[in-house]
Amino acid sequence: MYRAIVCDKIEENFEAALNNLKVLQLPILPCEPDQLRIEVKAVAINFFDLLMLVGKYQFKPELPFVPCCEGSGTIIEIGSNVKGNWKIGQKILFNSALGGAAAEQVVVPETFCTRLASTLSFIEGAAFSVGYITGYHGLVHRGHLQSNETLLVTGAAGGMGISAIQIGLLLGSRVIAAVSDQSKLEVLRKIFGDKIDYVNYGKNGEMLRDSVAELTNGNMANVIYESVGGEVFKQCLRSIGGQGRLLVIGFASGTIPSIPANIPLIKGFSIVGVRSGYELNANPDLAKSMREQLEIWTEEGKLIPHIYAVYNIENAKQAFGVLLNRSVIGKAVIEFNTSTTNLQARL
Repeated sequence: MYRAIVCDKIEENFEAALNNLKVLQLPILPCEPDQLRIEVKAVAINFFDLLMLVGKYQFKPELPFVPCCEGSGTIIEIGSNVKGNWKIGQKILFNSALGGAAAEQVVVPETFCTRLASTLSFIEGAAFSVGYITGYHGLVHRGHLQSNETLLVTGAAGGMGISAIQIGLLLGSRVIAAVSDQSKLEVLRKIFGDKIDYVNYGKNGEMLRDSVAELTNGNMANVIYESVGGEVFKQCLRSIGGQGRLLVIGFASGTIPSIPANIPLIKGFSIVGVRSGYELNANPDLAKSMREQLEIWTEEGKLIPHIYAVYNIENAKQAFGVLLNRSVIGKAVIEFNTSTTNLQARL
């Protein structure tokens, strides 16, 4: 048996969903021929994990289910038909679009696993996959970001935003980080200093367009990495330049916006959906080259997730709660198989 965080009922609101989360003992799952069994050391929480708890994500797992989709750990069993050069005790990252990570052990296909870089701890590694894979796929494969272009990142203080900023800088672009309040802006300033520009767009994005226009002398952004949705997305339609690419990453505000089709027609920009999991699974060669580049940057110490706080399995509800109240800068992480309690980190 092993312990896991379990959702056994879809609730109508987030607060009820968090209250309903349970820590249960589950039976050991078989390790299929193409799978690795992993002793989990840490998992990270993403906004879509919250959406799954209330049935508002596009993927709706069968009840009961174990939440979270990315983590880190060590290999404790190798399936009989595994092809990679894996070893017992090896440190790895793993991800799964179907959830199941928030447990003391998991079994996942080897194709969902990557070697943990020597520059990352288990805690940092747990927060790596979703942000950097989406960031690279969005900015390189879908956004075609160039070194002489301006990148605007909304929701820039979140885990997805910070990952996109780091990748944008490595690609040589000018980066504008946009956030909803001054406290988040100041934390970002401590992380990135004068390497990037900053915008406080206000609660509903009302100051975004004018701020971007001022910073770019009216040229606006070439690429926008947009993960907020709602009113902020509407302001992004006014903050992008001709031939620009507005990347749709997600809707952290909870509101999916509608798009007046005449605006991209008149301004001549593209609205581009970014669905990294599906597209990279469909194109293994593209995924391989991306992972190789991310590994190079990570081993060089150029990609390090920003960790807001670390929790253990007993107080995991608090980890989901800080994400719900939007106080997280970077990623909140739950640690397993340790005795850690509420460690504030990298603030």
